[in-house]
Amino acid sequence: MERLPAQPFIRTSVNMSPEFHRLCREYRIKFSDAMRAGVSLLLAEKGAMEYNNNLNISRQLQKAQDALIKMNERMIELNETKN
Repeated sequence: MERLPAQPFIRTSVNMSPEFHRLCREYRIKFSDAMRAGVSLLLAEKGAMEYNNNLNISRQLQKAQDALIKMNERMIELNETKN
């Protein structure tokens, strides 16, 4: 991956639930790190492969397995009602 030249950061604000705010403080997570991780996760889910790390791949695999289990259960239900 080609590295782009350094650019100044963009200052922005986000609204956060009181629970997330408390948990970030409790676990000493910087808000900027939480934002960066969240954006990276969303980019990976949208197909930006350079952000697709092992954790994201594991989440996607689990999501696909859950969907497959639901489809299998639905097929069994349909087969039972057919007979």
